[in-house]
Amino acid sequence: MKLRTIITAVTAFISLGTLAQGEQGQLSLIPRVGFSLTKLSNDYFEIGGSQRIEKVSQRLKPALEAGVDLEYMATDFLGVTVGAKYSLQGSKFKDFHINVNPEASGDEMRFVNFSRVATDLHYLQVPLMLHLYVFKGLSIDAGVQFGHLLSAKESFNYVIGDLDTKTNKVLKYYRYTESGVVALEDGEDRYLEHRETATDTYKRADVSIPLGLSYESDDVILSLRYNMGLNNISKEVEKMRNNVITFSVGYRIPLLGN
Repeated sequence: MKLRTIITAVTAFISLGTLAQGEQGQLSLIPRVGFSLTKLSNDYFEIGGSQRIEKVSQRLKPALEAGVDLEYMATDFLGVTVGAKYSLQGSKFKDFHINVNPEASGDEMRFVNFSRVATDLHYLQVPLMLHLYVFKGLSIDAGVQFGHLLSAKESFNYVIGDLDTKTNKVLKYYRYTESGVVALEDGEDRYLEHRETATDTYKRADVSIPLGLSYESDDVILSLRYNMGLNNISKEVEKMRNNVITFSVGYRIPLLGN
């Protein structure tokens, strides 16, 4: 009896007129905005260009994207879209610290605390997608996406100091410069920022395979998509690929057709 009730409820739900999708021959414009979680495979944080920090774990980086799709319904159950969008991708690391023995050893220990370590990759993306409507309003999405890197930036915040290991007090704070580490004067802010453009260390082209699901109701389209990077995007690190999970909201604007 319970199963019959559930089947009846589901049947009533799917017959509602609010469910929608394009019809054969229809051409639609679909603006989209989305929230992403991004990660770079084989990414790590590097100190001084030579020391690799093995135990710094990467976290998913929250980001945004926005763009527009043009969809043509080849049949009542198969749609084809080409799009253009801006997307922020990259990586983010958990906060960490390093202890270093200074040249004048003894009861002092030099430390470096790192926070907000991130790589921002700004892309123009062109997705080509097929949408197979397996149910009214519900589609399975797959295709290929071509990306062009617009710019890349790497950043982190840091604190450098000498710690008295007996009293656990900081004796002196420092700033990192191209010529070395320089002591800070009294009153100077010890919480420092490092920002640099890193576009030249990444390849311009990015190719990925998007896979996902979409659900449409009253011309509003909700999409969940995973983008699996295919090519190495770094000039310095092997097998570094983009990995992106995106949830987006779009709105169908019919242009031609029914």
